[in-house]
Amino acid sequence: MKRLLAITALASLAALAASAAEPSARAAFDAGLQAFSASNWPAASNAFLEAAAAAPAAKLDPAAAYYNAGLAAYAGGDLKASADSFARAASGTDLRLQSRAYYNRGNALFQQVGGQAAALPAAPAPLPNLSSQELANAESSVGEAIQMYENAIALDPQDADAKANYELAVLKQQQIQQQKQQQQKQQQQNQDQQKQDQQKQDQQKQDQQNQEQKQEEQKDQKQDQQQQQKQAEQQPQPQPQQPNDQQKQEEQIQEEKPSEEMTPEEAAMMLDAMKAQEQSQRDQLHPFFGRPVPVEKDW
Repeated sequence: MKRLLAITALASLAALAASAAEPSARAAFDAGLQAFSASNWPAASNAFLEAAAAAPAAKLDPAAAYYNAGLAAYAGGDLKASADSFARAASGTDLRLQSRAYYNRGNALFQQVGGQAAALPAAPAPLPNLSSQELANAESSVGEAIQMYENAIALDPQDADAKANYELAVLKQQQIQQQKQQQQKQQQQNQDQQKQDQQKQDQQKQDQQNQEQKQEEQKDQKQDQQQQQKQAEQQPQPQPQQPNDQQKQEEQIQEEKPSEEMTPEEAAMMLDAMKAQEQSQRDQLHPFFGRPVPVEKDW
C-alpha cells in the first residue's frame, strides 16, 4: 500500500507551511511532525487537525495538514477519521496532493469492509457473516472506494497502485453483492418455511377443532337418545284391547267369506241351504215347547 513515504512528504509540506504560517499554525504542524516521527498516531492526527483549523487565518491551504492527519489516523487504525481527513484534503488546489488524497481515502474506505489494499492485484479476503445493515454499509463504502480510485486514476493515469486497488475493490463489491443475494434468498426461504409451518399448525388446529366438535355432537346425540329412551320407559304401555263377541262373530264371518265372488247358482244353493237350516232349527224347537193345549173355560 502506498503512503507517499510519510516523513519525506510531511517534511516538504511542513516547509511549505512554515513560510507563511502564523506561529500557532506552524507550531501545531511541527508538533504533528514530531508525533508522527515517534509513531504517536493519535497525537500526530490531533496536532495536524489543529494546524488545519488555524491555516485559514494565515491564508494557507489546510489540505496539507488534513492529508497528514489522514495518514496518522490511518496508521493508528482509525479508518473513519482517516477517510474524513482525506476527503477534506481532496478539496485542496494541489492536484498531486488531491490525487493522493483520493487514493488514500479509497484505501481507508476499502479497509473498513475488510479489503486489503495492495500495490499488486490479489484475491480479496473473504467476507465475514454480516447482517443486512452491515452488508448495506459495506456496499456503500466499497462503492465510494471505487469512485475514489477512479478519481485518483483520472488525475494520475500512470498510478499503478490506484489501478490495482480499483480492481480489488471491484472484486470485493461483487463478493458483497453475492452475499446479499444469498442472504436475501435465505431470508425468503426462512419466510416460506415459517409460512408453511404456520399453515401446518393452523391446519392441525382446525382438524383438532373439527374432531372435538364431532365428538361433542356424537356425545349430544347419545345423550338425546338416552333421554328419549328413558322417557319412553317411563310412559305407561297401552293394554291390548280384547275383542267382544260381536267383533269375534264379524271376524269369523269375514273369515268364512269366500275369497272369490259367487255365481248366481252358488248363491241360490247357499240360500236354500240356509233356509233348510232355519227350518231344521224350528223343527227342533217344537218338542221343547210342546204342542199347544186348549184352555178350558172355568166358568
